[in-house]
Amino acid sequence: MPYRYNGRESDNIKNTDDEDTMLIPGGFPDEPPRSELPQLKRINRRAGSAKQKPKTDYTADPPQFPQSGKPPAIPQPAQQHSPEEPGYYDYNNKPPQWYVDNSSTGNEAPPPAVPPPMAQPSRPPRPKRDTDSETEKPVRKKKKHRHKSLTGRIIRRILRIIIILFLLLFGIYSCTSVALINKMEHKPSGSRTHYADSVGRGYVRSFLIIGTDGRSADEQGRSDSMILVSLNSKTNEIIMTSFMRDCYVEIPNNGWNKLNAAYAFGGPELLMDTLEYNFDVRIDDYVTVDFASFVSLVDSVGGVDIEVSDAEAEEINVILISEVNELMGDDRMSDLLDGGGKLHLNGKQALSYSRIRKVGNSDFERTERQRRVLSLIIAKLRTFRPSMFKNLASDVIPDISTNMSTLKAYLLSLRAPLAARYATKQVRIPAEGTYYDEDVDVGSVLQIDRDENIRIIEEEVFAKK
Repeated sequence: MPYRYNGRESDNIKNTDDEDTMLIPGGFPDEPPRSELPQLKRINRRAGSAKQKPKTDYTADPPQFPQSGKPPAIPQPAQQHSPEEPGYYDYNNKPPQWYVDNSSTGNEAPPPAVPPPMAQPSRPPRPKRDTDSETEKPVRKKKKHRHKSLTGRIIRRILRIIIILFLLLFGIYSCTSVALINKMEHKPSGSRTHYADSVGRGYVRSFLIIGTDGRSADEQGRSDSMILVSLNSKTNEIIMTSFMRDCYVEIPNNGWNKLNAAYAFGGPELLMDTLEYNFDVRIDDYVTVDFASFVSLVDSVGGVDIEVSDAEAEEINVILISEVNELMGDDRMSDLLDGGGKLHLNGKQALSYSRIRKVGNSDFERTERQRRVLSLIIAKLRTFRPSMFKNLASDVIPDISTNMSTLKAYLLSLRAPLAARYATKQVRIPAEGTYYDEDVDVGSVLQIDRDENIRIIEEEVFAKK
């Protein structure tokens, strides 16, 4: 029977050059036990010459079998072993290096099929164990990140609410301002000749309030009071500069005369040109208020509280009886005062108080009273109430005329909330010590020091700090 040694079929068994022959005892049924196999001679590699190794000739000494002349029978295993049993060795996966080939007989059983390797179930990777410090640190960062995210959402929501409320209030304020401005009487600007450019500043916004002594809307009359209201954003002040009506000035193209005559000669435009020409102050806009609109304005803010002397109270009653009550269509003896003191004056009484000339220092104290009443009106407007809006819209605004366009008046109204916090300051021109009395062809006038009064206007109105 031929033998297969290391995959080769041979009748003679030879040893290899590298390793001793390894005979593996039987896992296959047709493999003889090691005790019945011929003992092969082992060759010591170390014996002999190192250059020439001795070789064993297996043909000279064939394997010896028992006297019967037949190879011994190969015992069959008593039973098939299960792969689960301990010590089981699967030779199907690793074929032996030495086995008996029975293929020549044609009666052997086909080799068992090698089952495919079983698929191992996939396991998720084992999470890496971190130390206590490493595990706590990401947790703290995660909580901090959530805290910051929640805080950011709250802040963004609050900002959105604030912006929406601001836009809503701004829209309401803008609509209200435009509605009031459109009720004013807008007059086109007449021809102007600007004489002042040097004193004007961008941080000061000025307009001239002209109080006329006209008894009706059609009567122009003379300018009874001229107050330049300036908003200084550098000093956060509202400066009210009164120009006395008896100042002896040069009216452009009309010669020398009292200041209040300029309004009678050429209206608001000629009056603004005259102020620019004599005092070097730039004026672009004006607002005119007559007797009726002044009374309505004081009544709309709820009246004013003023300290009145007994002499002033008596003069108020004289003016009420002689002209104001009749002008307003009331009984001549209505709203008379009993005496002086801290009094609450209504519109007619405040108008009469502002026109007093025969008590005190004539026109000097008269302009001071006018500025005092105007300051009290501004203070009342700072505490704006809804009831004021109705009275202003129905009684006051329609009687006021201006040359400002709707856009310019609206831009000026945007500064009103900021100007409500400004401090008020009063200036009189001519200042004390810069004038003297003189009688001229047009009557008793005030001769003024022009340069000194220009300097005072520069320092008081256009101050930067």
